[in-house]
Amino acid sequence: MATLRAPFTITARPSSADLGSELPVVGLTVFDKAFDSEALVGTSVVHMVSALGASGPLAYVAIERVDATLDGRTGTFALRHVGTIVDGVPTLDLSVVEGSGTGDLLGLTGSGTIEHTGAGAHLDLVYALV
Repeated sequence: MATLRAPFTITARPSSADLGSELPVVGLTVFDKAFDSEALVGTSVVHMVSALGASGPLAYVAIERVDATLDGRTGTFALRHVGTIVDGVPTLDLSVVEGSGTGDLLGLTGSGTIEHTGAGAHLDLVYALV
């Protein structure tokens, strides 16, 4: 298995949905990302559904379509996100959707995490290419 740390930029697309104010608020957000690291260069689109409570974010699920070059191999793949926040502590289950790899990334498997810090955001991924 190989590992990577890929910094990325992320931009939320404007939403026209009226989420209302009744708790919990459930919303849909689409994000655009750009990765630029030695191992991973490319872009992605994230479709996220989240639940917000009185104290802030509670949980989210998302599918992310990545179009990139990974270790010199070009193709697309999908990432599955399942995140929760309990008592202010976030957890994330992030994995490559099995069978989603295309092109030179056919057969890609892996799992990882995302970290947001004051210095920016990055993806940490442990993966295997067939």
